[in-house]
Amino acid sequence: MMHKLKTKDFDYTGSNLTENDAVKKGYSLLSSKELLPKISNKTIFGDYLMGYKFVAEIYNNGTTYGINNVGTVDSGNWSIDFEKNTLQLKWKNAWINTITRAYDVNGNIEFYDIDTGKWRMTFKYLTACM
Repeated sequence: MMHKLKTKDFDYTGSNLTENDAVKKGYSLLSSKELLPKISNKTIFGDYLMGYKFVAEIYNNGTTYGINNVGTVDSGNWSIDFEKNTLQLKWKNAWINTITRAYDVNGNIEFYDIDTGKWRMTFKYLTACM
């Protein structure tokens, strides 16, 4: 991974809303077809539960690699379910596996965990992988 973690303050816009409240506010659910080009082969700077910040590379081949602000690194696989419009992340080590729906929230991509009913993470500052 070529990028160093940047310690920026990330706003976690949807974390205080229910999924229904987010929809009522006009945040739009991203279909799988809309989400795929936004994240595939991109470097993601983001915010995660409990104040963690992270940088992750999401490669076209379905693999991902990331580091967070406390120095924990993990790698894993990602996939999109085109029928359910969900993103699945499976990590090899300590990071939490998720199945989420993606919403466009003020230009960021925020993910609602379908298993826990909570907002999980925000993807910001998407750039092409190096």
